[in-house]
Amino acid sequence: MTGLVVLLAVAAVLLWPPGGRAGRAGRAGQPKAVTTGRPRGRASAPAGDPRPEDVADALVLVVLALRSGSDLAGAVAGVAVVSRGAVRRDLDAVVAALRWGVPVAEAWGYAGPVWRPAALAFQMAAGTGASPTGLLVEAGARIRDEQEQDQARRAARAGVLLVLPLGLGFLPAFACTAVIPVVLALAASVLAP
Repeated sequence: MTGLVVLLAVAAVLLWPPGGRAGRAGRAGQPKAVTTGRPRGRASAPAGDPRPEDVADALVLVVLALRSGSDLAGAVAGVAVVSRGAVRRDLDAVVAALRWGVPVAEAWGYAGPVWRPAALAFQMAAGTGASPTGLLVEAGARIRDEQEQDQARRAARAGVLLVLPLGLGFLPAFACTAVIPVVLALAASVLAP
């Protein structure tokens, strides 16, 4: 019985998925590197992309600044001043591009892929002549929804991964204590003379 437990423990360790970000980055279907769309010569102050919930919050602040009467560069600059880390870095890049006369949709390309909904909102607003505020509110809501769906998927996956070791431990124990004795008793009564 001890040998069976050791064998099952070794099997569980070998079958357990690799942890950490490095283990997940190499799996099929997941990108190994994120392209940001930034020019090559640009130095990145804080490493990494901002969190999606921080981007959604920044978009809400940009909407509030636009609704208060600020122009786009002023609104984004105002949000950049009160932001920190990667959000500030990305918004500063957008402000610099806007002040240099870069078109709005192209200016958001300097911010990175997590800001793509904002770029699409401004591109659609420029194409239709509508105000970008409603589209930015929807973009922020869409970012939050995607984040919640991703968290729900991760929680469901964790639940499935928790069942695997339990099944590997309890199923053999159930078979050894309940199924095999019943089968042996039935076989002994059927085969008895």
